[in-house]
Amino acid sequence: MGEAVVVNLFLTVRVLVVGGMLLILPRITRKGLLFGAYVGEALVDRDVARRLVGSWNRACVVLMVLSLLVGYVISLAGQAVAGNLTGTAVLLLGGLVLYIRFHLRARELTPAVAARQAAKAAAPLLGGAPKGRGLAWLALGFCLLASLATYVYAIVSHEGSWSGKPFITVMFVPSINLVLTPFLALIALLTTNAKRSVRGGSGGRSLEAQDAFRAAMANVVSWTALLTCAFMTFLSVQVIRVVRSEISSLGLDIGLTAGIVVVFLFVNLVRIVKGYGQGGALRETASVETPLTNGIADNAHWVWGLFYVDRDPSIMVESRFGIGYTFNYGNRTAILMVAGFIVLSLSVAALGLLGTLI
Repeated sequence: MGEAVVVNLFLTVRVLVVGGMLLILPRITRKGLLFGAYVGEALVDRDVARRLVGSWNRACVVLMVLSLLVGYVISLAGQAVAGNLTGTAVLLLGGLVLYIRFHLRARELTPAVAARQAAKAAAPLLGGAPKGRGLAWLALGFCLLASLATYVYAIVSHEGSWSGKPFITVMFVPSINLVLTPFLALIALLTTNAKRSVRGGSGGRSLEAQDAFRAAMANVVSWTALLTCAFMTFLSVQVIRVVRSEISSLGLDIGLTAGIVVVFLFVNLVRIVKGYGQGGALRETASVETPLTNGIADNAHWVWGLFYVDRDPSIMVESRFGIGYTFNYGNRTAILMVAGFIVLSLSVAALGLLGTLI
């Protein structure tokens, strides 16, 4: 199988996976939210909302086809890798542009009653010790120790100069491991204490639903961090052995290990979507007359329905579009964490680029 075929195959799989996620995301958000905008629980069941989702589906399919065409055409011109990257960029940037467009259209649909409900949003409820924190701390400690040990092993295993291509090649994967997996574990830890956005009303079970959802998400992210760290550590060692000519290839075990991580994440996300719903919405029994409260209902605190900005102690809050939690960009600690991760990620990317140029 030639290089171009393999690269185009990866592009096809990536487009199908990412495009499929774009098609699914509007269907797994909390009721009352439409493309990241709070429009009220009543409007999302009406034809106008269904037509908007239908338009989104068609636009996403067109974007997927366009991404594949761009990638294939560039690949046929003899630049398979460039085609892969360009097709992926078209998909990701196009998806962001589409989302912002549909978010603005959803904001225009927001009825006055939903705006009044959001204005009466109640403060978040507090209670109980966060669940899943022990596993999150375990994941953070394991990821830090394993990734640091792999990094040191890569350094001491290298016999050439620090500027040689083999050294950069060896250090690339351990660097990803050192940046990515502890950050995942840290997100799991922060998720255990994320701000809740619950429904009001007497006799409701919104608080219990939030606790269950939060614990489930924290546990899934913790186990994902652990499995990813194990995979990246194994991959790092295999790369070192290949560079030192101890083995001729990475082996099929690498693919099998990566498959285990992907299957685990997919199965558990489906379990959460089906069993809990975003924010535990499927387990809530609050009155339908009571809106989503606090930051989830208040459109004023959200930029494009993606970025939550509010000067309160919360570092993470429930996402509006998709599943799980997001950072509060009105909190300095959250801003520093995200900025640090971006800087480290760009540094690792620069390391990989330098390795291809030397």
